[in-house]
Amino acid sequence: MCASATKTSDCRECYEKQMRELAVLCELDDATLERMLAIKDEVLAGSGGGRIRPDRMGELLSRVTPLLGTDDPYHDIKREYNQLLLDREKDCSDRILAADGPFQLALRYAVAGNLVDFGGKNTFTREDVTSLIDRVPEIAFAIDDSEVLLDAVRRARSIMYLADNCGEIVLDKLLIEQILRENPSVQVTYGVRGGPAINDVTLDDAEQVGMADVARVLSSGVATPTTVLSASTEEFRRAFFDADLVISKGMGNFEVLVDGCGREDVFFLLMTKCPLVADLVGTPLMSFVCKRG
Repeated sequence: MCASATKTSDCRECYEKQMRELAVLCELDDATLERMLAIKDEVLAGSGGGRIRPDRMGELLSRVTPLLGTDDPYHDIKREYNQLLLDREKDCSDRILAADGPFQLALRYAVAGNLVDFGGKNTFTREDVTSLIDRVPEIAFAIDDSEVLLDAVRRARSIMYLADNCGEIVLDKLLIEQILRENPSVQVTYGVRGGPAINDVTLDDAEQVGMADVARVLSSGVATPTTVLSASTEEFRRAFFDADLVISKGMGNFEVLVDGCGREDVFFLLMTKCPLVADLVGTPLMSFVCKRG
């Protein structure tokens, strides 16, 4: 999702972009698009003048979905990008196993997968994704708390890993596999969205890539492109707060949880794909970030 700097900016531009992209994807006429934009304005007005974050997108999507003709417009695209990364899974796994620092390389692959985001400002192609994957061993973190994270992983009994987008779920799986090599006894819970929300990960995506082979997969119960703890199921909240360590993927999760989520030991893994998030984090655009919250 598009980011929001704490005092000056928010996600309004990306909300409008999302409506226009959905109209194109679903082949809707201009009149339907205008209705969608009007609903968008109503949702934003309901914020009461406060800054707009990704958690409002869930309400917007629920209200425009009856106009789309499908409740999951990104279904086919998501499966294509999952398969694109599944086709690269073995190669990436082999590189991780051969690396001098396998955990750090697995982290960087997982962050590279964050490029696959149809909800933000950045545009990309399948070729962009595969090219970035090829360059991962050469890319350094702009903010690098990976050694602190590795130490926390080795000491943890339980980890909550918050998912973000399709495609990158495959690289999340490789990172979880490496986590289990570093700490074979740790229990990992992989938190997914409660229903279709742009191209965010759901139970269907987890099934497609075999995530259950390495982690317990748990739905938040909320179909919105971020983690909204207050609206999530009791089981999901319990997994989040009881875990020894939380790993949060992507900008949408970062934008909401960084404001305060009831715990400090959260590690954020993301690419700063939006200028506003880059400013908030303090890195150049398109940087790799592993940051303790």
